[in-house]
Amino acid sequence: MEQQFYVGSYGHQDESVIHSVKFNGATGQMRLMKGTKGIENASFLTVNRDRTMLYAVSEKHGGEHGSIVSFTMDSARGHLKAVTELSTLGGVPCHLVMDKQENHIIVTNYSGGNVCSFGLGEDGTLVELVDNEIHTGRGPRDDRQEASHPHSAIVDPLNRFVLVADLGTDKIVHYRLEGETGRLIPHRETNTAPGAGPRHLVFHPTGELLYVVNELDSTVVVYRYDAVDSMLQVLQVIRTLPESFEGESTCADIHITSDGRYLYASNRGHDSLAVYRVVEGGKLELVEYAPCGGSTPRNFAITADDRYVVVANQSSDTIVSYSIDQESGKLMPTGHQLDVKAPVCIIFF
Repeated sequence: MEQQFYVGSYGHQDESVIHSVKFNGATGQMRLMKGTKGIENASFLTVNRDRTMLYAVSEKHGGEHGSIVSFTMDSARGHLKAVTELSTLGGVPCHLVMDKQENHIIVTNYSGGNVCSFGLGEDGTLVELVDNEIHTGRGPRDDRQEASHPHSAIVDPLNRFVLVADLGTDKIVHYRLEGETGRLIPHRETNTAPGAGPRHLVFHPTGELLYVVNELDSTVVVYRYDAVDSMLQVLQVIRTLPESFEGESTCADIHITSDGRYLYASNRGHDSLAVYRVVEGGKLELVEYAPCGGSTPRNFAITADDRYVVVANQSSDTIVSYSIDQESGKLMPTGHQLDVKAPVCIIFF
């Protein structure tokens, strides 16, 4: 069965930075369909449920504020048409996520230290900025934590709270999502380990567990999540690197299979995916460290049927596919690779 995904990548406006790709669900083979120009550094993407709209954040050069762009989609041909572009009021927007009702979209700005909420029209186009929350503070590392650096956000399963991973301040910042307006109401903060640098988050399919990958100390933290008041309780901290590894490496992305059996986290430097089995109580048990088939696995995605992992290797300009062993969760190379300049985001639909 043929599936489709989009790739966001770094590049100038006169280059194709969003790519439509066909994926063969029987073999893991990939082929490029169409590229989209006119947007600079499309570092993160998301698609609505109806597959009619794609949204991308655009990092700007020269210290300018970034922007969010909405595109109409012709999924059959892979064609995108830009409709609306709005400023994110901060530098280096690096992530965006829609609420469960698809009425609002939340953007995190890494350099700007701010989190924005935008309203969406009935047709899915961007309408207006409805909130802009500024983070303050810093962490212990002068090189990476001199200020707040929100890196991603996730909407909780009940669509009541938005949790933001702030790499710069070593905090997970909880907001109550005001459903009608899309405003972000400060609710609480959860401190992580000093110097951890929380980057990306993923809920277990049950909604009772939250997994957070920490970029700077190369760990995954397992939290129990209380959905009533958006509270987190640490259950486990586990490394993403072998004890014997002595080089420089930082974590990037984290995903869990839709059946909740296996979890994966990417290592940039070690250039691998740490593979875990989810055991009783939601804790993690290491399965293997799987080579990513390239350099700097910035982002990766799991197919909806939990049969494949597709990895975007930013520094080697490659996208590589792996099949998932259903009995162990191990990754097995399919032998298929796609050449794309500086790929940094993959979104299946």
